[in-house]
Amino acid sequence: MTLASEGHTSRGGLRFGGALLLLSLAAAACGSSAGSPAASVAPTRSAAVVAPTAGTSASGPASTTSPAPAADLLAAVLEPLRAASAFETSVTVDDAVVVSASGRSVGSASKASVTTANRTVDYIRVPPRAWAREQGGSWVLVDAASAPAGPLDALSRPATLLIITSDAGNTTFTATYPAAALGLAGAPVTVTIAADGKSVTFTYAATTAGHSTVSKTTLQPSPADPIVTPAG
Repeated sequence: MTLASEGHTSRGGLRFGGALLLLSLAAAACGSSAGSPAASVAPTRSAAVVAPTAGTSASGPASTTSPAPAADLLAAVLEPLRAASAFETSVTVDDAVVVSASGRSVGSASKASVTTANRTVDYIRVPPRAWAREQGGSWVLVDAASAPAGPLDALSRPATLLIITSDAGNTTFTATYPAAALGLAGAPVTVTIAADGKSVTFTYAATTAGHSTVSKTTLQPSPADPIVTPAG
């Protein structure tokens, strides 16, 4: 199977898109299945965060407002990432890594590699266009609106935000994100945000159907080397 051309997608397998944050549990399960052709799938608009499945809910109470000090502190923590950032994401199910991703963003452009079932798909997004390829294959145009993008924009706008600890440059927040804002359906998603002055890590953890899932995305400042379109 090969990646789809612009405006079309291949059938089955994993689907990635939106903020490329914490990949859905359904996608993780699909990616961990034997023979799943994850690397043959073009990106489509999909879940960006691990979502609770039916019968589960995000842990912890959700407040209705984000106090100004918390919002101001999160904005200050994320400011060094605005011009350019590098990101790494991992999804584990029962301590086994089923999906991993890494990349960087410079402005609205992004570059990412997503690996599952020992297969990798590379993406380049330079609006208004985007490309994808299986490693070792050729770049093909894909739908730019659904290609993976850097996670910062989605993560920087939680619906609610509380400071848990803040001491000596280390800050921990609890944040909730509306499912719809991340392309999901269902209950709001609760994420722990930890900043240490060098990087910012967003973590979601849940137990669903007896399986423990942990999704973690870490961002840190990166050189602002331009992200360019594929050669040819």
